[in-house]
Amino acid sequence: MIRFDGQAVAPNDITSLSHALKHRGPVTSQSITQGVLLAFGGTLEADNTVAVYAATDADVFGETATNSSFSAHYRRNGPASFNTVNADFAVALWDAYEQVLICARDSLGVKPLYYVHRPGRFFAFATEIKALLALQEVTVTPNQHKFREYLTWATDYVPYSAETFYETIYSVLPGHYIQVNAQDLRVQTYWKPDVEQYSKLGSADAYSDLFADYFTAAVDARMRGKTRVGAHLSGGLDSSSVSCVAQHLLGQQNRSRLHTFTIDTGLASTDESAYVNAVINQYHPAHHTIHPLADVLDSILKINALFDRPEQFIIPSSFHLSVSVEARQLGCDCLLTGHDGDSVVTTGFDYLDQLLDDQDWETLRLACQQLVSYPDRNLQYVNEDWLSLSNQAKLEQYILYLIGAEVTKRFKAHPLSTFLSKTRTQTQLLGLSTTSILAYCTKRVRDKIAHKNLIDNAFSANFKHRVPPRSQLSTKALTTQISSDYHVPIDPVLNTTNVICNEQFNHIGAHYGHQYSFPFFDKQVVELGLATPLRVCFDQGRGRGLIRNGLQTRLPPAIMSRLTKANFVEYGNIAARQLYEATHEQFASPGHTIWTVIDRHAFSKIVATVFNARIPVRKKTRYNWLLSRIIYLALWLSSLPKKN
Repeated sequence: MIRFDGQAVAPNDITSLSHALKHRGPVTSQSITQGVLLAFGGTLEADNTVAVYAATDADVFGETATNSSFSAHYRRNGPASFNTVNADFAVALWDAYEQVLICARDSLGVKPLYYVHRPGRFFAFATEIKALLALQEVTVTPNQHKFREYLTWATDYVPYSAETFYETIYSVLPGHYIQVNAQDLRVQTYWKPDVEQYSKLGSADAYSDLFADYFTAAVDARMRGKTRVGAHLSGGLDSSSVSCVAQHLLGQQNRSRLHTFTIDTGLASTDESAYVNAVINQYHPAHHTIHPLADVLDSILKINALFDRPEQFIIPSSFHLSVSVEARQLGCDCLLTGHDGDSVVTTGFDYLDQLLDDQDWETLRLACQQLVSYPDRNLQYVNEDWLSLSNQAKLEQYILYLIGAEVTKRFKAHPLSTFLSKTRTQTQLLGLSTTSILAYCTKRVRDKIAHKNLIDNAFSANFKHRVPPRSQLSTKALTTQISSDYHVPIDPVLNTTNVICNEQFNHIGAHYGHQYSFPFFDKQVVELGLATPLRVCFDQGRGRGLIRNGLQTRLPPAIMSRLTKANFVEYGNIAARQLYEATHEQFASPGHTIWTVIDRHAFSKIVATVFNARIPVRKKTRYNWLLSRIIYLALWLSSLPKKN
């Protein structure tokens, strides 16, 4: 906390901060002019010769910064130094001579950093919001504009916003730094991914081999200095890659076996045991099968308290809490996760869009044929009866799925004869029949009409009027700039879902005494993933080419050839119903705050859909999501401290 008004930091505030964050580790403090820096298990840096001080929460993985402090790097290179370090970090640097504070955060937001700024009075920052809420001069006021983002079903990537669920409390944006003095606060970007360094890699093997090197180094660096390492193992490509590489390295280093954790929901639709067993049988880690905590409501209340905001995950964190409880009992001080590796090491299916933009119809047809030729690939989002279709029908359905929007637009805009004439050349090259085109277009028109009845949110008319949309400071400018400068798909990597999930994992780990770590979010792995050509990721229709080729000597054959993913919609539906049955009496009263946000009639429609046994569960995803999030928010509003 820095005071700009000449007052001393109140002893009660220091005590409150220390109490709020004591679970993060032993506290050390550094008195500075006009304030105090506190570190809870982190590092304090002091250079009295130049009057520069720093508080850091950092896990440094690269070799370049291991022997030098953040403050020394900053003095030499300024804010550009944040872009060179391979680390998960949150850092605050106080320059006593200039009376300026610099706060920065790693490019993907693995380490959280929140702040309050009262110009002319004080600036306070912390790794958890609860520490800021404990300060005497900070009020507890819900930020209703955040409700809009939280409760709206999105069909595209949403930028991460600096606003939190509390008015006046903000988050440092990933890949950014803020510069603060007595009166002003300026936000600047520093992240400039170095993708040009890979421009000379010619072959697909060159990319895959380098990925194997980078990924292995990323896993190794995150286990360095840890006593007992755990890892999530779902049986998917991402978690299996992490677990296999980690156990291989631990064996080489004669260290204790990896502890792997698999969640068993008891449902056939989420059963991944065949793939999990393939990893276990090859590497023999110390494996643990975990069941989600039975009390979903208690899990949500705990997350709301730990995270100082409503639960983020679509599937309740009874998943993650159950793993963390077991990991704590085993003494794990590190939990590796493959969280969202498919955003970094992509399927490469965007390669088809690239061919579509180039109007390279012959190559597009070949690529589609490669993709649909695998018998285990089930593209039910293209056609619900995918597995029963002939090979030719699969090819036609998938091609139409790709070019459908353009073709349907022509279908609606022109008479049938003109439509067929305009489409003939394109469809001949793609090998499409007139019958399949007409059937597809008719279905698209019908689906469009049906889609109008879907609910995207349940806001009341009063809330929409009272809390209109407003622009927010977010990562959008940064991702737009990176996409424009480097022509890379950055939105799937840096978005609000990924960052907030990172933050929530961080909070859970801190509470249960272990560090969550993300090898796929390593700086080198991310930059290589961004730089890899889509055709390499596409890998002749298999997808995830970097992993399948780079780790082919590490992954069991069953994992290598896997093309499917477990479907958690059924479990999500069960969890949403359990949560509603456990809570609806709590906020059924017309006076509950949630009804200043939500329309009761729309809410009833959502509930009816979730509980309707006649509606196929695969069609309930958005309704499970909406119902769960409305309840998460209602519980959070009920739990807010009554301070001020």
